[in-house]
Amino acid sequence: MIGGSSCPAVPTEVAAWVVAGRAALGVGVHAEEWDAGTRRAVLADIDQVERLATALRARVVTAERAAGTWSLHGDRDLAGFIGRESRQGRGAGSAAVGQAETLSAMPAVADALVGGSVTPWHLQAIARATAASPRLAAELATSDGQAQVVEMVRRWDGSEFGRQLAAMSASLDPAARQRSHDEQRAERSFAWTHTSGGTLLKGRLDSVAGHKLAKVIDALCPRPALDDERTREQRQADALVSMVDRVAVDRATTPGAIAPVQAVVTLTQETWAALRAPRRPAFDAEHSVMDGEGPGSTGSVGSAADLIARLRGVPPVVDETDRPWPASEIGRALCDCALTRAVVGALGEPLDLGRGERLFQRQHWLALYGAGVRTCAFPGCGVPLRYTELHHLRWWFEHDGRTDIANCAPYCSYHHHEIHRLDIRITRLSDGTLEHRRPDGRRYGLPTGGEPGREASLVMAVRSGGLDGPARRSGGDALPSAGGDDPGGGARGDPPPDLLALLSA
Repeated sequence: MIGGSSCPAVPTEVAAWVVAGRAALGVGVHAEEWDAGTRRAVLADIDQVERLATALRARVVTAERAAGTWSLHGDRDLAGFIGRESRQGRGAGSAAVGQAETLSAMPAVADALVGGSVTPWHLQAIARATAASPRLAAELATSDGQAQVVEMVRRWDGSEFGRQLAAMSASLDPAARQRSHDEQRAERSFAWTHTSGGTLLKGRLDSVAGHKLAKVIDALCPRPALDDERTREQRQADALVSMVDRVAVDRATTPGAIAPVQAVVTLTQETWAALRAPRRPAFDAEHSVMDGEGPGSTGSVGSAADLIARLRGVPPVVDETDRPWPASEIGRALCDCALTRAVVGALGEPLDLGRGERLFQRQHWLALYGAGVRTCAFPGCGVPLRYTELHHLRWWFEHDGRTDIANCAPYCSYHHHEIHRLDIRITRLSDGTLEHRRPDGRRYGLPTGGEPGREASLVMAVRSGGLDGPARRSGGDALPSAGGDDPGGGARGDPPPDLLALLSA
């Protein structure tokens, strides 16, 4: 046995390293006697030792994988073997294997780790990102890609590096960002339990929804006043109750909200140009395989698949925390968010701000309400109209659809998201009902039922100059009631009463 090691085959240098480490630990009991400069220097040396240990472990793990001897111990994979041997569990074993694979594929990053610019934290972030995105892994396997990520490490520390790496991944592989978002949404949940000690809340949101929730919560619990003795958790709980109270009494949400997407996202001129450019050709075979899509399955213009193709290679669309947004959420936002143009000078100063346009207004919700529409337009969905988002049937952004009643239908947040994610085609049939179909023609749900006569009359009213045309009233017509058919509305070709009159109700 060498230097106290239980394995006689341990190289002398490694055993001596362990002995030296134990001796250094003994000296550390006097750390409080050291001056600030000494403590700082020792911390730097410890960081260097940690980097060297990470690099050495990665080489040993790589050799163990190549030899395959780990499989002789009954473990199902190398990560399980490493976790058991280190007594740190499978999570630590997976991290060690991921780091080893990263350093083996990226020699420039391995050199930077030993040299001191790359830290184990940076390495772990790179390993996670490349595991989630084969396209990013392929890019970082090149010398140019490694040089870029090493430069990013030198420029940014901590969470900022993570954001920059996420932006790089989103630019190279927007499909991976979309997959991650879909996985998060699949795990979303919210539940509450009333107990004698209060109501318990439990849930999980995807990162986009979580960002919007945090933004509103933060706005409702700013920095506390001097006499505010609540904890941050208590202030956040009060903010949540305040949100509920505001929604319950705010007339702006009854019915409908003006701009339902509350998060602020930004995109560069290059990205905007890519989103507005003519449709790109279908994915080539390599992209189809890496993105998990069939050849040529780019979807219609503005769908998640189409936006993934457009976003590849351009700076990602990001929110206020610089988190890249997935394609489906971008498509949904472009459908019903407020757009603001910001012209920025060479020094970064804002020179001109545009104004949000093309949003449906309160009168559109009121017109739908007056026409007898009460719920989300998706078949069988009972979410009340007041909690829906108005969707352009012919998309405003991609297909130059009009912002009028004839071109809109109300959908709850969930179904509005699914329409953009799944690229659902919506057709208003001759009887006024809506038909939802997938891109391959398969029906999504059943045609909307209810009272088609009223919807048809509403469409005719708009096309004849109702909401979005000159206001006019046809003598003798009555407002459509909530419980009966519109008396003759549309049968004679005359428009029903001007629905804008509901604004004064």
